Amino acid sequence: MQKLRFDAAHETKLFDVTWDQDRATRLEPVEFTKLLREQVPVLEFVQWEIKEVDLGGAETMLPLNAQSTNQHFTHQAALLVLAADYTGGVALTSLLTGWPVLGVHPVASRYSVSMWLLKVEIKFLRPSVADLTVTAKIDPDVHERIQKRFFEGKTVVETINIEFRNGDVPVAEATATYFARQSDKLRAEGISTERVNTLYQLKLTSSAEMIAGVRARETGKLFDDPYAYHMAGQHGVAIANRFCDRTPQLGGMVAARTRHLDDALRSFVRAGGRQIVNVGVGWDMRAFRLNLPAGTTLYELDFPTTLEERRRRLAQQEVTERPGVARIEVPIDLRTMSLADVLADKVDLDQPIFLAWEGMSMYFSEEEVLAILEGMQPLLQHPDSLLWLDLVDREPVEAPERFPSAIQQFMRGMRVLGEPFTFGVDDADEFLRSAGLRCVEAVRSDFYLPEKDDPVYAVYQFCLAGKTSAIGESAPATYQAARFDAAKAGAATPHFAANGHARGHTNGKVVVAPINVDVQHLADMPRQPR
Repeated sequence: MQKLRFDAAHETKLFDVTWDQDRATRLEPVEFTKLLREQVPVLEFVQWEIKEVDLGGAETMLPLNAQSTNQHFTHQAALLVLAADYTGGVALTSLLTGWPVLGVHPVASRYSVSMWLLKVEIKFLRPSVADLTVTAKIDPDVHERIQKRFFEGKTVVETINIEFRNGDVPVAEATATYFARQSDKLRAEGISTERVNTLYQLKLTSSAEMIAGVRARETGKLFDDPYAYHMAGQHGVAIANRFCDRTPQLGGMVAARTRHLDDALRSFVRAGGRQIVNVGVGWDMRAFRLNLPAGTTLYELDFPTTLEERRRRLAQQEVTERPGVARIEVPIDLRTMSLADVLADKVDLDQPIFLAWEGMSMYFSEEEVLAILEGMQPLLQHPDSLLWLDLVDREPVEAPERFPSAIQQFMRGMRVLGEPFTFGVDDADEFLRSAGLRCVEAVRSDFYLPEKDDPVYAVYQFCLAGKTSAIGESAPATYQAARFDAAKAGAATPHFAANGHARGHTNGKVVVAPINVDVQHLADMPRQPR
């Protein structure tokens, strides 16, 4: 199979390709089937496959086998709907020349297709008693309209006719209606929630849920988060399991960054700092799980719909506020709003401020990262103010094929899962200086994972930065160098019981149980592979 790059070479198309090139790469039936089966396990289970792709059309096959049939050994009706969904989706994808489908094809930039099934109507004519051929065909008269709307960044809503046959015998007929749009066009501009796309809301919530789910898997040795499982919910746990299965280093990376940021915050408040700004708070629970002193104020920044859902989950779990600790929600859109402007009338610039920007830089462009850091600079004028952020190395992001297989597989996993890293740095100190900041500390994630021999951890680092200062000026009084003694890192009880359900959860309330480690029981936990 010929390899083509999926990158941002053009404003409207990722690359210029002919139909024959597209058909031989992105739409090649065997490879396309493998990608879909990888992402949708039920397709692998029933052995569904793509047989042919034409411009505006697709033919797939649902075999008659034990997995796909009911008690009468005819095709299960619900599987016809499933087959219709993906057959029509393939047909629509064929018209969007060169664009990878988010969550199916490896995506190396923000340019991708977000596609969603809106409705299926199906009429069953007779039971399916043989291999089922499923055919979707889009009227050629509407091809140009669909392509024009999509490449202009507009929403495409299209209904496609689908036929089902056993050989030449009609079995069913259906119509399936799809939504498709350039993924980058889904996001809102600013903080108005009047016209926020449902798919964009889902992406924001899913990202927060996923990280909470990963923390629920990892809580114990490096940090303790008794709230993570409950905040993640069933959806977040499922996403975390999928991500950690595909990219097994992710759990260790999140655990290491959680520990480093926790320690940096503890040092900050121990030195008297009382203002913490959490940029992109999501389902972060440091306001509740860290022993923050009275008088501390946390500014929790995120998109308005995320903040609203956060409030709902906190109320649902009846999480108790820490005495004397204030939380102030601040809605923001990082791509269009400056932190300094948003917080201008809220924070005290004459007192130290700790800015935490966790797990986000690698998903922006370099231009956007620099703009965001520029908006943070006015908040770091106090000599004891600090910015925490995590960074990845540039080369593994841009050319993973030059690195060991573990790095290649990790980057591919993130791309296929729809969360590609798009930004990295050559040198953290130089990059931060170019952004008008001073690098106080840079620690790679393998510092906290000495037992692991995996190159992925070495390309991910955590940085503390402050305002630019004269050479030789002492470090901020709120800073303490990272320290870690693996021998003293004890394991707390995970929040997954052997059956995958939560521990310490009673009547909707979070109950933190005393640490009581059963080594034999721990071995059975569904935790990240080590």
